Amino acid sequence: MSDASLEGPIAADGGVLFSPKVVLGMILAGVFAFSTFAVLSTYAPDLQSGDNGQGHALSKSAVGYAGLVQLLRARGDPVIVSRRNLSGEEPSLVVFTPNMGGSRDAYQKAQLSSRTLVVLPKWGAPPDPRHPGWVGALDLAPDAIMADALKVVGIPKAALAARKGLANARLVGVAGTVAEGLVLETGPIRDLRAVSGPGLQPVIVDAQGRAILARRLPTDTYFLADPDLLNTMGMKDIRTARSGVAILDNLRKPQGSMAFDVTLNGFTRSRTALKLAFEPPLVGATLCLVAAALLMGLHAAARFRAVRRGERALALGNGALIDNSAGLIRMAKREPAMAPRYAELQRAAAVRAMGGSRLSGQALTDFLDRQGSRFAATDSVSSLDNETRAVRSPSDLMKVAAKWYQWRLEMTRERR
Repeated sequence: MSDASLEGPIAADGGVLFSPKVVLGMILAGVFAFSTFAVLSTYAPDLQSGDNGQGHALSKSAVGYAGLVQLLRARGDPVIVSRRNLSGEEPSLVVFTPNMGGSRDAYQKAQLSSRTLVVLPKWGAPPDPRHPGWVGALDLAPDAIMADALKVVGIPKAALAARKGLANARLVGVAGTVAEGLVLETGPIRDLRAVSGPGLQPVIVDAQGRAILARRLPTDTYFLADPDLLNTMGMKDIRTARSGVAILDNLRKPQGSMAFDVTLNGFTRSRTALKLAFEPPLVGATLCLVAAALLMGLHAAARFRAVRRGERALALGNGALIDNSAGLIRMAKREPAMAPRYAELQRAAAVRAMGGSRLSGQALTDFLDRQGSRFAATDSVSSLDNETRAVRSPSDLMKVAAKWYQWRLEMTRERR
């Protein structure tokens, strides 16, 4: 085999069609691209920024709470935006910002034993098509939609009331609650909303005594009726920002952590089989499989001998013809039937060696027997004929053929 055939396919002009380095580079690029695609596809939901303009902690729109999260982190407060179930970690305060049209089951599954603040939705904010992540005109959500939202968070009998117009608000903490002695001065808030209903204890009220923040007894769950105290639209005014941060500070334990849940907003960090393969403790097995695949590739690429030429589907020559004929006879199980013909060939070879004879039949058999006695042959033709007619299996055929072959050598004085 020529050296060129070991380097790569040969072009019409005799050169190498593909460089081995180019082929190796293409293979490595393909493996890298596929691996990257698999990893990114697995973690694609977790890599979403979440800035879709809705009311949650990943949104930077007017109704989002990303500005509040940044403000708390700038103060050095331990704040996380959670995309998974926080069972077992139990932060001191969990903030839920459910969207309108949410699921009651999803809300119940997200509930923890920690103190919980539920920020009720207020605005119907369509997305701005000209600016992704922004919202258009803000309108108060219809009463029917808000009634469904109250059912989702577990206070179906509660009622919401809004003070019409844009004005500053003075909020006061109710005696005997966590906000006792708290006095807040906010910036302009449009249509300040309050909540009331059976089982709800006012915690922070406005100048008219309406509950802006209420607690559902006997649980440790609090409901903030107006999200403008915490969202980005409220954070633009320093007075409202201070009031919102003060509400959170009174609800959480000193030096305690705070978590903003976004699982109710569709940003759950799900666990899949592929994700488990890239995370402890199964990531070790994945790395072992990758290493084994690399070693197999290196073993296949390092050729240790010349490539074996492929054989013809149909061989040529007398040898192939003989092999094919023998194979057909073997498949048909006709080997024992070949014994008489082989005996005739051996007799004919002996007669030709002795100068030929015009005898035939029994006369020829008697003649060969006499010659065999003369040459001191081991077997006589008559006995060999009887054994030939008694052949019934391939093993019998081999025994008789060996005797005929030995008889012919003795009659013709041939050398082995």
